[in-house]
Amino acid sequence: MPGYAADLHNHTPLLPCDYRGSLETTPREIVETALSAGLDVYAATDHFSVEYCERLMDAAEEVAAEMGRRLLVVPGAELKVRHGNDEVHILALLPPEHAMRTFDELVNILGLTSPVAPLCELHRVTVTYEPREVFKIIDALGGIGIVGHVDRVFGRYRLLDSPLADTLLSSAYVRAVEVVDSRHTAMLAGYDVTVVSSSDSHSTAEIGRRRMHLEMADLSFPALRETLEALVALVV
Repeated sequence: MPGYAADLHNHTPLLPCDYRGSLETTPREIVETALSAGLDVYAATDHFSVEYCERLMDAAEEVAAEMGRRLLVVPGAELKVRHGNDEVHILALLPPEHAMRTFDELVNILGLTSPVAPLCELHRVTVTYEPREVFKIIDALGGIGIVGHVDRVFGRYRLLDSPLADTLLSSAYVRAVEVVDSRHTAMLAGYDVTVVSSSDSHSTAEIGRRRMHLEMADLSFPALRETLEALVALVV
């Protein structure tokens, strides 16, 4: 099967208080940067919003028509979920053809309404919910649920060190787990889950700095979902 380079965790200028690059960055610049970085798949995962994704998908279609090179833009959102003393960052990747409707349904189930908060406050929003249930909901909606940066340190806290990590990574609804440092993949070897690496970019300069390589039937969201469901390997 063909091989594709994917970066499944990126932030856009939509959230001005969370973006480190120029707020004048356009969707087309993001698409062209991703292609120049050698990416085939780019997921936009702003906190609690998919509002920017349609602009990126339109820009990708425009660039493909002009240049003949296609970037699969995957709409998604990063959800910060509180559970007891733990906080899980969940990357919810959603079917492109009805991402906004699916996102609205997802946040409604979580007890929120869209828009969840003003743009400058979205990166601070957390929701209290059983995280395994959130992954189950994402799966039922046809999406892909990924545990975000499991090894990132927030002050003294790192999800990888919490008993909740073991519970989550044993769930059938968790399609993948993202690591920041590839040296930590050995700690995840006992789990039946795909380990991925993504840039968590907050500017165009960071797009593609970490990525994963996948063999997929074609360049489409269903193929991406099928691959992550079937693949259990270290692909960082």
